Amino acid sequence: MIEGLERKAEMAKRITIALVLALSLGFLARAGWRSWQLKPRDIPILMYHNVLDGENLSKWQVSASDFEMQMRQLKEGGYTTILPRDIWRASRGWGLMPRKPIVITFDDGYEGVMKFAEPILAKYGFKAICYIVCGRIGGEGEARATFDSGPLLSTNECAALARRGTVSIGSHSMLHRPHPKRLAAEMGPSRKAVKAITGVKTRDYAYPFGLHGYGFMYDSLKSSRYRTAVICEDKMFHYGVETNLFAMPRLSVYGGNRELKVASVDRASGSVTLTNVGESIPLRVTVIDAASGKEWSSELQNVVDKAVFSLPPEAFKGSFTLLAEDKARIFHYIKERH
Repeated sequence: MIEGLERKAEMAKRITIALVLALSLGFLARAGWRSWQLKPRDIPILMYHNVLDGENLSKWQVSASDFEMQMRQLKEGGYTTILPRDIWRASRGWGLMPRKPIVITFDDGYEGVMKFAEPILAKYGFKAICYIVCGRIGGEGEARATFDSGPLLSTNECAALARRGTVSIGSHSMLHRPHPKRLAAEMGPSRKAVKAITGVKTRDYAYPFGLHGYGFMYDSLKSSRYRTAVICEDKMFHYGVETNLFAMPRLSVYGGNRELKVASVDRASGSVTLTNVGESIPLRVTVIDAASGKEWSSELQNVVDKAVFSLPPEAFKGSFTLLAEDKARIFHYIKERH
């Protein structure tokens, strides 16, 4: 009997040790996973407004052909689209952050998001979020509402977008007015309005006019149970442990019709001249040496009619690839081999 009791005690001891080890390993694995999810990194958050097919497009109206080109370049660049809620989840140590994450956002809730952007996004396996002005969207046909950059989505179309899942719906206030206190008062009602329109609870907000930084606005976001909010500072979002998810900056994607060309390349002086017919756009010139892969980039300039970019003359000694790129070097609008 004594031997039997000793065996049981030994077995219980082994089980206890095994459980302690398992719990310890689980804790370490969880800590390692959370550490990886909180790893500081740059996450581009792109700010679009409308996507249209036509001429005479404004600065905030991206042509469907340009949007397709941009999505193709993102795919070729190895980017994976995530949503603001995925950033929130990662900040809590949940979910999976891809190797090259990127967020695609649309402001205001234009019909073009459904007609042109959604099919292109689906083609490349991407997803996006559209922040709607809840009190402005409405009917269809003659009853369709319009805003700054064109016709708006209807309530039925917003619901259909949410069901299909390629484009999620977030809040962009009720009426898009430039008054911080009014915007703060509308945060709760606009979140309820998104739920009423789509059947889905949103936790994501975009500040109209980029108005943010007021303590009472942050308090309203928290009390209204939002988890993320994006702003319009035209810079990269630096994700990390101290990240403020109520003030995530975005990179503007500039629209309009334009015709960009490389007018000249002066190897001796290291200058590149670009010409543009149409809507202006801020660009930088990057030269990549064909033999070594070494890269040189110019300062950012707004290309209106003509702009001259300066680089070191050594960049032009051999064969090279010339790119005209956006501020964050995500998209290129010209690519030539010399």
